[in-house]
Amino acid sequence: MKKIFIVLSVALVAFSSCKSLKEEWDPVFTFGENKPAAMKLYTEQDLSSLGCNGFTSIRDLKAMYKSGGVELFGNIWIKGQVISSDRTGNVYREIYIQDETGGIDLKLGKSSLYSDYKLGQWIYVKCDNLTLGAYNGMPQLGLEPDSTTTNEYETSYIDSQAIIDSHVFRGAFADPLTPAVVGETELKAALSAGYTGELWGKLVTINGLKYGNEIFALLYPNPNLPHKSGNPENRIFLSDGGVWGIDTWSMSKAKFIEYVSSGAWDAAQVGSGSTRYGPITGKPSDYLQPGKVLDSFGTDAELTYKEIMIKYATANYVSHYFKVGSVDVQVRTSGYAKFSDEVLDSRLLTGGATCSITGILSIYSGAAQFTLVDEPSVSVKIN
Repeated sequence: MKKIFIVLSVALVAFSSCKSLKEEWDPVFTFGENKPAAMKLYTEQDLSSLGCNGFTSIRDLKAMYKSGGVELFGNIWIKGQVISSDRTGNVYREIYIQDETGGIDLKLGKSSLYSDYKLGQWIYVKCDNLTLGAYNGMPQLGLEPDSTTTNEYETSYIDSQAIIDSHVFRGAFADPLTPAVVGETELKAALSAGYTGELWGKLVTINGLKYGNEIFALLYPNPNLPHKSGNPENRIFLSDGGVWGIDTWSMSKAKFIEYVSSGAWDAAQVGSGSTRYGPITGKPSDYLQPGKVLDSFGTDAELTYKEIMIKYATANYVSHYFKVGSVDVQVRTSGYAKFSDEVLDSRLLTGGATCSITGILSIYSGAAQFTLVDEPSVSVKIN
């Protein structure tokens, strides 16, 4: 792993932690908010006693990134205002902060973060011993990956409260930031820049978006079995054009069962990449050879994939495609979001209307992607 060293006049403090391997969305439990009076609010003067003698901009922090992730050492501090909330459940175990140069994802590994980190509040982050990484191109700040983590994750969650408390310091409350208004030109520039694009991790509004009548979803028939890219026998994609009967922003468990039972997905293929076995109406025993992979399905091998999907149903994300000019923008929504089963406005689905969407803009495998931080009634406005 490549590392950046900054010489200090004091000894570096080493730490270890138990790092979470769980990277997918799970149920987000939100409880009552903490009272602001109970929070310790730091000033920049307070931080000077902790060794902070200045701040690195988020843009300059991102510039330190190297492929595979960079473990940061030394007196590196960043600051920014909170621009995300997990109150609706669509942001999971992370917060986004933003300064005048850009935004970044902090993988704090806790739920109900909105009760401790208010929209607009200043946050100070001591980056020493944290890892600057990327997930499919998106800048993230967390811990280095656990030794058993798959290679797709360059960081892991900071899920130890002691480590969070020694690295993340809450500052003064302020008004929530006003989103930057961007269009096709700015999106193209950010996509061309890739990881260092200044829009990634920022709160933005895009005007004039038109629904593309296309979705993307990756389904795991039995999520308890291996389901990464090397396990095509346990992966199903809803893609290749069309909406597959899905008119909601995402799918709760109940909505998932409703959709799969309707027959709208019967033509969906089991497989991944160039490996295709057949439609979900077939059985693992129809498609797979005897041995470890087939045996892993156990008695489920004689059920159809459709039956297996219903048996192990969970909530599932959906990405809806929108377009501004020639640029595609995915709006990716968690099945655990409180608004997951809300139907898209009919004026978008069938009327050809355009809309404005506000949220956190990220990059995913070279494509622009939105994360809604509020209900669609707030985040999505018909033009």
